[in-house]
Formats: sequence, structure tokens, C-alpha cells
Amino acid sequence: MKSLKIPSAGPSITKAEIKLVTEAVKEGWYEKRNMHTDQFVKEFSDYTGLKYCYPVANCTSALHLALLALGVGKGDEVIVPDITWVASVAPIHYVGATPIFADIEEDSWCLSPESFEKLITKKTKAVIVVDLYGNMANWKEIIKIAKKYKIPVIEDAAEAMGAEYDGKKAGTFGDISAFSFNATKIMIAGHGGMVATNNKKYYERFEILAHHGMLPYNKKTFWSVEIGYNYLWTNIQAALALAQLRRVDELVNKKRKIFFWYEKRLKKIDGIQLNQEPINTKSTYWIINASLSGKFKVAKEILMEEFKKHGIDTRPFFYPVSSQPAYSQYTKNKNYGKQNKISYEISPYIISLPYSLELKESDVNTVCKVFLKILKQKSLS
Repeated sequence: MKSLKIPSAGPSITKAEIKLVTEAVKEGWYEKRNMHTDQFVKEFSDYTGLKYCYPVANCTSALHLALLALGVGKGDEVIVPDITWVASVAPIHYVGATPIFADIEEDSWCLSPESFEKLITKKTKAVIVVDLYGNMANWKEIIKIAKKYKIPVIEDAAEAMGAEYDGKKAGTFGDISAFSFNATKIMIAGHGGMVATNNKKYYERFEILAHHGMLPYNKKTFWSVEIGYNYLWTNIQAALALAQLRRVDELVNKKRKIFFWYEKRLKKIDGIQLNQEPINTKSTYWIINASLSGKFKVAKEILMEEFKKHGIDTRPFFYPVSSQPAYSQYTKNKNYGKQNKISYEISPYIISLPYSLELKESDVNTVCKVFLKILKQKSLS
């Protein structure tokens, strides 16, 4: 097996990031220990238009804080799409609630409004809507349903920083929104996240819960008023995130360029469907996925192994969360394969192609040539 020469993911790091991180290492201590964090929060708020932004350890902790701020707990249900990274679902378990898995739409791969509405019960206390793979959900219909049943909306915008729906930025549709800056996202901090809202009461809960239940600016040092969590991040992370935020439009444009390189080579191939972008959305194309059908309907795991032989790293499209052993306690006596038909039908045959921000067009050309070669071999075998 060849050593990997084309990675599946990776960030774009320039002198701008190195300069700010170096500054944070040299100067971001003592009275300046929050200098980059404070500036990042300000500029993030300016970029998104969200009033209250609180940086946290990761997007998982952001979702956890969102559920806690909404008062979701034992006996409650939270609707979440079946196709997502498990981090969208795990915090529901943390608060003692039950995840209810909804189907996705075939074009956007995001939460199906129809499936969402069908699953609402008296126990439904929130819905987590994931802007999957840099695409945007059908927010017009989802918000209409949520308002009709008075269900708070948490927007998981981890994969969609810079995306838009009807001209509004990702992360601005939920009552509370969560973002991610981990090492594979469009803008990174190495690790880290943000929980954001326009509701001051929610924000005040974030402040207390994220830092061991201590009241901010309390005269008593080390005084916890309730049990909280250690969800803070560092000024060094903030420095890296700040430099990336200042380049976010550039990074999104690069992602879109990479997608169009793939599209130029694969669009006309019958049996291959790349990410779709509904008319009223602007996708970031965070990850480029190829959905296979007809003679090219080959399992993603098989394709991944074949790509490895050519030194190309790929990823599988997310598996339905309801199919995974960790969530079997929530799926007993339920036929999610039948209920979430789209999720189960398309997931086995979608592969995530390399999407590093350092990809060159020549790399994409190599990936596509190898991809078509593999597919032709498999279709003939």
C-alpha cells in the first residue's frame, strides 16, 4: 500500500495565523490573557450579527450548554437528524433526554421538515437542526413548524460557517446556535467551538455553566453557585481562530472552487451525484460527497480501501446514528430503516472525497481519474 499523498482534510495556514498565535504566546498572559479571545468574540459577533457569543471547548460542549439553557432534561425528547456526526446527538444523552431520529431531505441531506413535524409529541422540548456538510436546511419550513408547536430550535452550524440561506448566514436561524473550529473545519482553532444567541437569559446561563457554576464578576473568587463544567478555551486558540475568521470569506471561496474542480470532471458522469445546492442557499461545500447509483453503486467502505491503494485518503458519508451500537438503547422496537428511508438508502453509497484547503487542481484531477478507474473496474467485476 502506498503512503498517503493526498489527504482527506486539512486547513489553510498563512503568515497571518502564525503572527497572531506567536503574539498570543509571547504577550497573551497576565492582564492580557484574554486579549485575543475578547477580540475574537467581538469580530465573530460582527460577522454573524449574533449579540451574545461565548467561546467554548468544542461544538459538543456548545450543544450541551444550549440544551441546559433551554431546560431540557430527563423525560424530554429532542428531535435530531439521523444523518449527522454523533456529536450532534451525544449532548441529548448528557442531559438525560431521549434523541428522536428524523429523516433527511434527498437534495440538501439536512433535516426533513416533513419528518420533523411527524415526530413531534408532547415530550418534544427542542429540535437540533444540522447544516450538514456546509449545506443549509429548509429553514423557512422548519421555523414555521417550530413556531407552530412552540419548539425551541438549536442550530448546529458546525459544518457551515460562511454558508447562507436566503441571504442570512448559517448560525442565525436557531434560538441558540453552535459552531465548531476543530482541525477539519473551514476556519479552525485546532479545537474549539462557540455557542451563540440573541437571548440574554440564555447567554447568562452559558457564562455560569461553562465555568464551574461560578457567577461572572462575582466578588467571591472560586465561589460556585451550582455544579457547572470546564468548557473554557485558551487565548492561543482564540488567536488562531481570529486570524482564520478574518479570512473566512477567502476560505469559503476556496472550498467552492475545489467543489467546482470536482464538478467539472464528474458532473456529466451518469451514476455520480455531487453535493446539491438549492436555489436559495449558498453552500460552503465543506466536504465534497459523491453519491453513487446505477452501475456505480459501490459501498463506500470498498471505495475507501481502493483509494488507499492509490495513496488517496477519503472518508465515509455519515452512518445513520440510529444504526450505531452506542444508540441502541434509544432504538429498541423501532424500525428506523423504514422510518428514515432516505437516510438508510443513500448513506451506504456516498463517499467523501478529499477536501483539504491545500488541494490543488492537479490533486483533484488525480482523485477523479482514480475514482473513475475504480468505479469502472467495480462495475465490470
